[in-house]
Amino acid sequence: MHESLHLYSECLTLIGQEAEALDNEDEDRLEELYQRRVHLMEEAWKKKDGCDPALLSKKLKAIQSAQEELTAKTRMRTETLRMTLQNSRKESTRLTGYGKAMGNGQNLSSLYKEG
Repeated sequence: MHESLHLYSECLTLIGQEAEALDNEDEDRLEELYQRRVHLMEEAWKKKDGCDPALLSKKLKAIQSAQEELTAKTRMRTETLRMTLQNSRKESTRLTGYGKAMGNGQNLSSLYKEG
Protein backbone atom coordinates (compact mmCIF):
# COMPACT_ATOMS: atom_id res chain seq x y z
CA MET A 1 0.00 0.00 0.00
CA HIS A 2 1.26 3.47 -0.85
CA GLU A 3 2.54 5.34 2.21
CA SER A 4 0.07 8.17 1.70
CA LEU A 5 -2.86 5.74 1.72
CA HIS A 6 -1.51 4.09 4.84
CA LEU A 7 -1.32 7.46 6.62
CA TYR A 8 -4.86 8.31 5.54
CA SER A 9 -6.02 4.94 6.92
CA GLU A 10 -4.46 5.90 10.23
CA CYS A 11 -6.42 9.16 10.07
CA LEU A 12 -9.65 7.20 9.71
CA THR A 13 -8.73 5.18 12.79
CA LEU A 14 -8.02 8.39 14.70
CA ILE A 15 -11.41 9.84 13.75
CA GLY A 16 -13.04 6.77 15.30
CA GLN A 17 -10.99 7.28 18.44
CA GLU A 18 -11.97 10.95 18.48
CA ALA A 19 -15.64 9.92 18.41
CA GLU A 20 -15.02 7.64 21.41
CA ALA A 21 -13.24 10.44 23.27
CA LEU A 22 -16.19 12.73 22.54
CA ASP A 23 -18.61 10.12 23.89
CA ASN A 24 -16.46 9.79 27.02
CA GLU A 25 -16.23 13.56 27.39
CA ASP A 26 -12.44 13.27 27.39
CA GLU A 27 -11.51 16.68 25.98
CA ASP A 28 -7.77 16.25 26.54
CA ARG A 29 -7.71 12.97 24.61
CA LEU A 30 -9.91 14.47 21.90
CA GLU A 31 -7.50 17.39 21.43
CA GLU A 32 -4.50 15.04 21.38
CA LEU A 33 -6.08 12.80 18.73
CA TYR A 34 -7.12 15.77 16.63
CA GLN A 35 -3.63 17.27 16.65
CA ARG A 36 -2.16 13.90 15.72
CA ARG A 37 -4.62 13.54 12.86
CA VAL A 38 -3.78 17.01 11.52
CA HIS A 39 -0.11 16.04 11.48
CA LEU A 40 -0.84 12.74 9.69
CA MET A 41 -3.04 14.47 7.12
CA GLU A 42 -0.26 16.93 6.33
CA GLU A 43 2.30 14.15 6.03
CA ALA A 44 0.03 12.05 3.82
CA TRP A 45 -0.58 14.99 1.50
CA LYS A 46 3.14 15.62 1.14
CA LYS A 47 3.71 11.97 0.21
CA LYS A 48 0.84 11.60 -2.27
CA ASP A 49 3.07 11.69 -5.37
CA GLY A 50 3.00 8.37 -7.16
CA CYS A 51 -0.25 7.29 -5.50
CA ASP A 52 -3.12 6.07 -7.66
CA PRO A 53 -5.48 9.09 -7.89
CA ALA A 54 -8.59 6.89 -7.75
CA LEU A 55 -7.42 5.23 -4.51
CA LEU A 56 -6.41 8.57 -3.07
CA SER A 57 -9.81 10.05 -3.92
CA LYS A 58 -11.61 7.07 -2.38
CA LYS A 59 -9.62 7.37 0.86
CA LEU A 60 -10.16 11.13 1.07
CA LYS A 61 -13.91 10.70 0.55
CA ALA A 62 -13.98 8.15 3.38
CA ILE A 63 -12.18 10.65 5.62
CA GLN A 64 -14.61 13.38 4.60
CA SER A 65 -17.57 11.17 5.45
CA ALA A 66 -16.11 10.19 8.83
CA GLN A 67 -15.36 13.86 9.56
CA GLU A 68 -18.95 14.81 8.72
CA GLU A 69 -20.23 12.17 11.14
CA LEU A 70 -17.88 13.41 13.86
CA THR A 71 -18.97 17.00 13.22
CA ALA A 72 -22.64 16.02 13.49
CA LYS A 73 -21.95 14.21 16.75
CA THR A 74 -20.08 17.25 18.06
CA ARG A 75 -22.95 19.55 17.13
CA MET A 76 -25.42 17.29 18.93
CA ARG A 77 -23.17 17.30 22.00
CA THR A 78 -22.93 21.09 21.87
CA GLU A 79 -26.71 21.42 21.59
CA THR A 80 -27.18 19.10 24.58
CA LEU A 81 -24.76 21.19 26.64
CA ARG A 82 -26.48 24.39 25.56
CA MET A 83 -29.88 23.05 26.62
CA THR A 84 -28.48 21.85 29.95
CA LEU A 85 -27.01 25.28 30.62
CA GLN A 86 -30.25 26.97 29.63
CA ASN A 87 -32.24 24.72 31.98
CA SER A 88 -29.77 25.40 34.78
CA ARG A 89 -30.19 29.14 34.30
CA LYS A 90 -33.98 28.80 34.37
CA GLU A 91 -33.80 26.77 37.58
CA SER A 92 -31.49 29.34 39.16
CA THR A 93 -33.87 32.14 38.20
CA ARG A 94 -36.81 30.17 39.60
CA LEU A 95 -35.07 29.55 42.91
CA THR A 96 -33.99 33.19 43.16
CA GLY A 97 -37.62 34.20 42.66
CA TYR A 98 -38.73 31.86 45.43
CA GLY A 99 -36.03 33.25 47.69
CA LYS A 100 -37.18 36.82 47.08
CA ALA A 101 -40.79 35.83 47.74
CA MET A 102 -39.75 34.32 51.06
CA GLY A 103 -38.09 37.52 52.20
CA ASN A 104 -35.00 38.80 50.47
CA GLY A 105 -33.29 35.47 50.07
CA GLN A 106 -33.47 34.21 53.64
CA ASN A 107 -34.08 30.46 53.51
CA LEU A 108 -32.71 30.35 49.94
CA SER A 109 -30.29 27.64 50.94
CA SER A 110 -33.19 25.44 52.03
CA LEU A 111 -34.76 25.82 48.60
CA TYR A 112 -31.60 24.58 46.92
CA LYS A 113 -31.56 21.55 49.20
CA GLU A 114 -35.23 20.73 48.59
CA GLY A 115 -34.84 21.18 44.83
